[in-house]
Amino acid sequence: MSTSPEHIVIAGAGIGGLAAALALQRRGIACTVIEAAPRPTVVNASILLQNNTMRVLGELDIGRRTAARGRRVARTSIMSVNGRILTEVKAEDVEGAVGAPALGIHRADLHETLLSQLHYGCLVTGDPVIGFETAAGGVAVYLRSGERLPGRGLVAADGIDSLIRARLHGDRPAVSSGTTCLRGVTETAAERPDEVLEWWGYRLQFGIIPLPDGRSSWFALIPTPAHPVLDPDDRLTFYQRLYRQFPREARDSLAATEPKNTVEFELRHRPWRGGSGAVTLLGDAAHPMLPNLGQGAGQAIEDAAVLARRLDNAASPAAAFRAYEQERRARVRWIQRQAIRMNQIASVPSGPLSTARDAVLRGLPARLERTSVMRMFDGAHT
Repeated sequence: MSTSPEHIVIAGAGIGGLAAALALQRRGIACTVIEAAPRPTVVNASILLQNNTMRVLGELDIGRRTAARGRRVARTSIMSVNGRILTEVKAEDVEGAVGAPALGIHRADLHETLLSQLHYGCLVTGDPVIGFETAAGGVAVYLRSGERLPGRGLVAADGIDSLIRARLHGDRPAVSSGTTCLRGVTETAAERPDEVLEWWGYRLQFGIIPLPDGRSSWFALIPTPAHPVLDPDDRLTFYQRLYRQFPREARDSLAATEPKNTVEFELRHRPWRGGSGAVTLLGDAAHPMLPNLGQGAGQAIEDAAVLARRLDNAASPAAAFRAYEQERRARVRWIQRQAIRMNQIASVPSGPLSTARDAVLRGLPARLERTSVMRMFDGAHT
């Protein structure tokens, strides 16, 4: 296998890497995507594409294809365990200003939509990046097979445990949030199929994201156990016990899920990092964030759009990469901080604190809530 020295090499065929490839294609910039796995795969879980994300996907000419495989969200509500609304976002308050809807979609459907638009031959699978060298003329990327790929620049989209980030910065392991998430997909439709629902207790959070075709998905957040339950059947039973005081919709979602359709992982994050020379970082490689705002994949997609715009007619990839990093740094850091803060507020460690939190949230003026929401949705344009 070989590639042109004029290509941008993208390490990783996840959502961020594929979005970057599509954004570059749209501007006529040649690229090659290197994926370590024999075939690109994703976890069996849903994703909430917020309005800012759908706007950028629309600008990349795949908004309609994406929307056709998902379900529009009319309302997002965060509630107390007794069902009282703490805060909510209605579609009519956001869609007109942002110019796009929010969407619930299965990760595999989003991934397939992105893959389907790649130019033939630009994806290489089953041969991971193991190293790279930079020089005045660009970059050389080394694969496990011994292949050496020259390129104009290297974009690391290889996830939270990015090898390329580690080689650039020698970072320590990602920071644990102290929270573990179990996600599941059921073959039964949500009772409120156009709404994202989330309930906050103390130390526990549960949410439901609607999907099309009679399916629904959910997520359950708990304090990270000292001794994780590894067996999927026992693990699901463990969560069912934890959530027995939550509303019926949460309990029914857990009961309707096959253990094989769940996946558990600890929530981790890292501070934002940029690149060096003809190398830059994108998505989780640059700024892995907690999922509490539904912005992880969205920020990777925004990265992709800004990166392609900066590379278009740039004097050099290195100059374009530094400009991209400068443009993205403040926004990404702000969203990272807000996601951490949201997780801390949602997972307060006692009943009295959760009661106080609920009272404060219910008392916030709608104007303040809308200002915060619109700042988050004020994303990048291509």
